[in-house]
Amino acid sequence: MMQYWIIVTSAENFRLDRETLGFKLQGLPHRFRRQVQRMQIGDRIVYYIMKLQKFGATATVTGDYYEDYSKVWKEEDEKWPARRESKPNIVLNDDELIDTKRLVPDLKFIENKEKWGVHFQGSIKTIPEEDFRLIEAEMKKVIAERATIEIKEPLQIIGKTEKEFEQEIMDLPLQANSLHDRISEMLEQIGSWMDYNTQTRHKITPDHAYELDVAWLSGKNPEVAIEVQISGNLTEAKDRLAQARKFNYRKVILVMKSSDLARLNLLMKHEPELRSWMEAWSIGAIYEMYKAGRIFFRYYHKLKEAIFKDKKELELIG
Repeated sequence: MMQYWIIVTSAENFRLDRETLGFKLQGLPHRFRRQVQRMQIGDRIVYYIMKLQKFGATATVTGDYYEDYSKVWKEEDEKWPARRESKPNIVLNDDELIDTKRLVPDLKFIENKEKWGVHFQGSIKTIPEEDFRLIEAEMKKVIAERATIEIKEPLQIIGKTEKEFEQEIMDLPLQANSLHDRISEMLEQIGSWMDYNTQTRHKITPDHAYELDVAWLSGKNPEVAIEVQISGNLTEAKDRLAQARKFNYRKVILVMKSSDLARLNLLMKHEPELRSWMEAWSIGAIYEMYKAGRIFFRYYHKLKEAIFKDKKELELIG
């Protein structure tokens, strides 16, 4: 079973991990070797920066336990030999770090809300999956505001075929490899722009057998359930969305190929309740929303922002 870990680090070591090591390696003091040995490949890590009291990155364990006494990190008397290889998932810049105090009320592993700092004593500990997902969702919102894609010419989407949309999606600078997972990643990003807590492969409830391709949550409350069904069994996708409705998702969406619409309507013929809450979206519509939203929300979040900033002079937003 996948586990979720917090690793406590210093600001100096966090910068070294980010700028030199690339979060491809994590070591801990020898006295914590048993915890590092308990890690499994695929486990997820969130990094907490002590003194700053902020979360700064997430990563995934990719290698087996080993010991190495070569000096990498900055502590005077520590070599941190209990090690695992890892890969970065989200890495924030100094001005993007997530303020832990803001999340304390919603984090289950923090039982003492007044003296919450005691829960970060020690270098490593496990936390509930939903706490990890909440922290990472806040990081995704920050990443969503980065302008990493520039649209250099007007969108020309009218008249494109479904195959052309699929190729456009495969050409986007996304992390996922398959078309299905790329569409899920786009929908996850769109939800983040809209200030949802967005998750992929999210269980409908913690103990439910079904996972949704994408879920948009308000904090921890279900809002929108999305299934990306561009191949495979439409009935199974429909059934997962039906289960999501039973557990209070207010809207359910099926992303599908246009050629499958007639088949879907046959399946929905005797399910008027689900049909009333469900929408079918084309691949092209998701692509269009993603490309347009990337620019819109970049400026929207600046427009919505209302905080004091000590400025020497004004800069033109553009």
